Amino acid sequence: MSIVDEKTLISRIKNLKETAFKPGKRKNPEILDSHDFRYLKSGEFKANLHIHTQYSDGAITVKELLDSARDLTEQNKDFLFAITDHDTIEGAKEALELSKQKEYEKLNLCLGLEISTIGIDFPNQPKPLQIHLLVYDIDPYDKRLNEFLNKKRDLKLQLAHDTIEKLNEALPEYNFNVEEASLCHIMIKKGQDEVAHPLQKYTAGKILLNYYFPDADFSYEQPIKKFKYIFKTPNPYYINYKKALEMYTGDKLEDIPEKIEKKIKIAQDIYTQAHPKIGFMPEAFWSFEEALQFVNTLNSGVMSIAHPARTKAYCPEFYDYLFATFKKYGKDKALFYEGYYQSYEGRYYLEWNDIINNAAAKFNLLKTGGLDSHGKNIITRCPYS
Repeated sequence: MSIVDEKTLISRIKNLKETAFKPGKRKNPEILDSHDFRYLKSGEFKANLHIHTQYSDGAITVKELLDSARDLTEQNKDFLFAITDHDTIEGAKEALELSKQKEYEKLNLCLGLEISTIGIDFPNQPKPLQIHLLVYDIDPYDKRLNEFLNKKRDLKLQLAHDTIEKLNEALPEYNFNVEEASLCHIMIKKGQDEVAHPLQKYTAGKILLNYYFPDADFSYEQPIKKFKYIFKTPNPYYINYKKALEMYTGDKLEDIPEKIEKKIKIAQDIYTQAHPKIGFMPEAFWSFEEALQFVNTLNSGVMSIAHPARTKAYCPEFYDYLFATFKKYGKDKALFYEGYYQSYEGRYYLEWNDIINNAAAKFNLLKTGGLDSHGKNIITRCPYS
């Protein structure tokens, strides 16, 4: 296997156009994984630089990923792919070991990582912003990188357990636990990504399911996964969950009583304390600037802003702020942004594309992209397959 280095990665990306990151055109722009696979069939699909494995929140094993990439490489010898698990490089280590096997000798793999960061220092921002940072061409055995990741994961896992304990003190009748919380967001039990966001899903789901269907033969996360699109509305999360529960069961449910809303609010007051605030960054989280500065000190690694439109702008100038900060703290290692990200859905993302591209151009950032694959293959996103 060829482990792609920084120089080769930059050269390859400069020569890839948009169709290189798309397996095909979507039959329905609003629906993920509705590709017709025309670019896969024509050989124009040449790269997926955003893939998750079972080491974070993906369904695929590292070996299955390499096997999937091998099949694509047989169709296109230049196919380029990257492992980018959230806040862990254990999958990259396994891939590096497997790369020594003859069956994978023709693959072009970039060893990577996706670091979950929070931005709290942009001009006049109203609330913390989730910003994901992709790092390519890492050394998975770099001692400082491993220590950096391990420390943050341990702190975040401890924060999750401490928050669950507080929830059980306030609402003992629900017996909340991290293992059950992970059914809707597996990374909470791995010390990856956030704490408050999965606990919002978990507590609202469990409280409402317990009220409406105390003897339900399904778990709280099933309506969330089956009707994911419902949660994109601006309604409070628990209102959307009730709607998803109605659709899942086929029953019209009575209004949520005040006593249940009060319990949901008690839980909310607790888990929101486990999230950064403007002017306050808990030790368990990386600030955007901290992560950039740290990666900039490593001997190996170049950076990209992951799915920039998912960090929803609070003003038209936001992406200028974002990319300026990226370059200021990331310096020569801040090279890319996912301009060809293929897992957006809805009108919002399309409306911001030109603004994002124009802002990135001011800082000479190169467009890269990927499918943000979470499923059992690397030509779709398919998060729950």
